[in-house]
Amino acid sequence: MSGDRLLLLTPLRQALERIERKAQPLLADPTLLDREDGQDLLDLICMQFLAAGEALKRLEKLEPGLLAASFPDIDWKGAMGFRDVIAHQYFDLDAEQVLLICRHALPGLLNAIRLLEQQASGKS
Repeated sequence: MSGDRLLLLTPLRQALERIERKAQPLLADPTLLDREDGQDLLDLICMQFLAAGEALKRLEKLEPGLLAASFPDIDWKGAMGFRDVIAHQYFDLDAEQVLLICRHALPGLLNAIRLLEQQASGKS
């Protein structure tokens, strides 16, 4: 299972790291959202969150309970549900909420995925 797990965790980590990088300018200056290039960053962030949520759902299906058992302090259900919000309510998204998620939830989520990836690859 760890090989299958790693196949999901590596691109998931990469997507979360990309969100982290692309969110930095918007977190530093939210007024960028008033410009097209800021909206482009938000679009990219949302697409990566959509992909990340899908990967989390696949991981949960592959190994039910792994995420909650490994990191009970992370809101895994919320992380997976955010994918659905993006997919089905995109035009109703609140950019400030997306940035709050990037600021407050993303660091813990990314750390947890990095640790799971290290475990799956046999690195400690």
